[in-house]
Amino acid sequence: MLSVDLRRLMLLDEMEESEVRSLLDRLSEHLLTRAGRPRRRFPCRSSDYPSVVARECHIRAVHHIGPLFADVVAGYRRDLGVILARGVRRAYRIAEREYHRTLRAHAVLDFTDIQERALGLLRQMDEFAQSRYRLESRYHHVLVDEFQDTSRAQWELVSLLVQSWGEGIGIVQGAPIPPSIFVVGDRKQSIYRFRDADISLFNEATDYISRLRPGTPVRAAISQSFRALPELLAFVNDLCGSIDKRLHRSDAFRFDPQDRFPLDLEKSKPNSGQTTAHSDRSLLGIALGNDEASCASAIASEIDRLIIKESVRDPHTGVRRAIRPDDIAILFRSRISHREYERALSARGLPAYVYKGLGFFDAEEIQDLRALISFLAEPSSNFWAAAFLRSGFSRLSDEAIRVLAPEIASAITGNDEPINTELLSIQDRERFQLVRTGMSRWLKLVDWISPAELVDRVLNESAYLFETRGPRSPQAQENLKKIRELLRRIQNRGYITLSRLADHIDRLSMGGESNAVIDATGAVHLMTVHAAKGLEFPVVFVVGLSRGVGGVTPPIQVIPDRGDGSPLVTVWGARPEIENDERARELEETKRLLYVAITRARDGLYLGIVRRDKRVSPGRGSLAEVLPKSFIAKVDAITGTSRCVEWSLNDLSGALHRFRLCDSDDSPRSAQVEPAVASLEQPAPDDDFSPWSC
Repeated sequence: MLSVDLRRLMLLDEMEESEVRSLLDRLSEHLLTRAGRPRRRFPCRSSDYPSVVARECHIRAVHHIGPLFADVVAGYRRDLGVILARGVRRAYRIAEREYHRTLRAHAVLDFTDIQERALGLLRQMDEFAQSRYRLESRYHHVLVDEFQDTSRAQWELVSLLVQSWGEGIGIVQGAPIPPSIFVVGDRKQSIYRFRDADISLFNEATDYISRLRPGTPVRAAISQSFRALPELLAFVNDLCGSIDKRLHRSDAFRFDPQDRFPLDLEKSKPNSGQTTAHSDRSLLGIALGNDEASCASAIASEIDRLIIKESVRDPHTGVRRAIRPDDIAILFRSRISHREYERALSARGLPAYVYKGLGFFDAEEIQDLRALISFLAEPSSNFWAAAFLRSGFSRLSDEAIRVLAPEIASAITGNDEPINTELLSIQDRERFQLVRTGMSRWLKLVDWISPAELVDRVLNESAYLFETRGPRSPQAQENLKKIRELLRRIQNRGYITLSRLADHIDRLSMGGESNAVIDATGAVHLMTVHAAKGLEFPVVFVVGLSRGVGGVTPPIQVIPDRGDGSPLVTVWGARPEIENDERARELEETKRLLYVAITRARDGLYLGIVRRDKRVSPGRGSLAEVLPKSFIAKVDAITGTSRCVEWSLNDLSGALHRFRLCDSDDSPRSAQVEPAVASLEQPAPDDDFSPWSC
């Protein structure tokens, strides 16, 4: 059979597309791995061959044919990808045309349109245009901050505004003070490529400004940090200095000698009025776990300990005081990462605040309401019945749901009580009876009162707000208030059924709706690294370092800029060289993201890493993917008896960086948190600072 299929490869041009695909799939299963590489091992057993000689002959043949067949498959996928990419581009053009037609029909412009109109105006202005006169009379000095986040279109806008300054024309030339352009940025912090930020503009801007003022120095570096303690800066210097560099790339992460932070060791001395850091103490920490939940538990335990026992510099006065929950930030790359840490903090009675863009439709109370609304809209659905029984409205155990399955919906809504309820525990049976009674009453109201009014009634009659007590209570209650307001807004647009309301909420949940805004004072901050950019915190936990964000390459890739400013659509690896370059761009941005994350800390920095089988396995797009190999090796070598880890790079600073190891073995001390928080007004003694002691 295999030999017949191999001979048919010579007839691909004469075969139907479905036959070609079926043939290649059969051969791939035998000759290639799932990753598309030639097999080194084969699924056949020795008993499948008539003799040992036949088996060895077969293996040699497959080893010879495998690479050749892999090339055939790659060529087929490449050719098919080119054809499919044309169709995808055509679909995108149709969508773009319809999008702009809709904008014109409503007489509105989006942000890109406004930007393009402004550029068009500046490009087409002649020397004596009235608009040019007005612009030049208005702008004599230009300051561009956060230049690392500037797109090519935005830089062109700025350069056109100041173009006449270098040409020696325009009314600004006669001003008492010469015109000036001042650009401020840090290329190491360029992390907004998804918003078209172009790090290569740094060199272009330098050349452009140099031409405006020939012979005048136009570039100056500022490396002094007024934020972090010297021990943290030394770690940043060594870590970033040892990250793999690809200096041939225009978008490469650079950490040159002039980028290294100068270290003011006087800042660490006990008599300086700042936080001390003696040789036997560490401002660094590592939290390990076998999964994200255990890592989160270790971090929550360490935060509990910090709040009770340790002190930091006050950001405003510089005087040491006890650590408060809002001195601490937990940073992660992926938005899906915050739930484990929020739960772990809640389990220890520690308040947490999840920053904007995170978690509204993922919040437990919103998931509970979605389950309620969906089941009221579709009471015959076993799926939504199970979701409702597991929600905070019911709190039935998983075992109880298993007993009631598979006809869970009819068990709730049926006239007769299910026979198998006798198998439920006493607590589950009592709760299930309350659910049946309440749901019978609420389902009768579906067609009589509005959805928003029905939800309010269920919340009141079920005493659901009692379920939201605990550290998350303020956030949960604000989220409930927000969802109820949302229901009323949807309802006020016109008649809406519960079914349509449930569908609408499902569509909204696909977006990035933020949690309701509450006062973050007194709560641990949870946010993405992007949200933390420009902020600082006394203590920072950078978590989920090994958690990837990429995974398998999608079959359709849209590359916004392939290097010449134009976008590219590829399907199924049709342009591997460009896709590889895109992957390299993502890797460079990951290095910059790591730099931003670790430089948010003032007094203490922790790294949260998940190890599987006692080894760090960085996922694609993870921050651990760009960590130095020597550092990963140190983490891999940590044993259960370790309390400290030491890492150094003798070829750079020679400093020895000591990390405290965190675990979740300590018993929760949440009962002591409130007294600790209440005593924060008292300054910490000058000689008792011992944070992150090893």
